[in-house]
Amino acid sequence: MKRVLVAEDDPDTATAIKEALEEHLPITVDHVTNGALVLDHISALETDPDLVILDVSMPGLNGIDVFDLLRASASFIHVPVLFLTATPDRAEQASARFGTSSVMAKPFDCDALVRRVDDLLARATRVA
Repeated sequence: MKRVLVAEDDPDTATAIKEALEEHLPITVDHVTNGALVLDHISALETDPDLVILDVSMPGLNGIDVFDLLRASASFIHVPVLFLTATPDRAEQASARFGTSSVMAKPFDCDALVRRVDDLLARATRVA
């Protein structure tokens, strides 16, 4: 089963993401509340997540800092990232350096999120 890690500090948004994805896709969604926990969580897993969903504005490390750390690490550079954020312009600028992420604006449509995640997971599977 595919595993998605969501880094989102708003509990209602995190719950909406988790419920939408797990209801419509054969995946498991893990959740952390700040950017600093993303790398800790990934390092603790036996296998890397199949996708990381990052908010840009979070306490501790923000999503852009986490993205930069993921892309700087040989261990995590291959993990696809979806920025789900109220500041899509900041995310697009940050990810343009690597060209390896996707950006979706908040507020988001749950069906559109499910389609985007399904597409990103399918692309990652084809590349692997």
